[in-house]
Amino acid sequence: MFDLPVETSKERREYRQFLKFLLNEGYVRSQYSIYCKLILNRGTLNHQIGKLKQHLPTNGIVQTLIVTEKQFSDMAYLIGEPRTKYDVNTTERMLEL
Repeated sequence: MFDLPVETSKERREYRQFLKFLLNEGYVRSQYSIYCKLILNRGTLNHQIGKLKQHLPTNGIVQTLIVTEKQFSDMAYLIGEPRTKYDVNTTERMLEL
């Protein structure tokens, strides 16, 4: 989850670079400024958090929330419908939710 400033040209550039990094790493957009990625084990999680730290913008807020597959699948939609198709910018894995 992130909230990044986009008032100056430098901030807008950092925003675009961070978003491009997320997409190239296989994150999918859940909601505006909320991106998700399925990670298989704790070692991969630690590696991914390290990569995120290397690509952080200089300003704003970037947060992570770790949930299990079971917790994610128990998500309730109070209004709207679950997305049936996610555009993933990678061919490494198949994502099925």
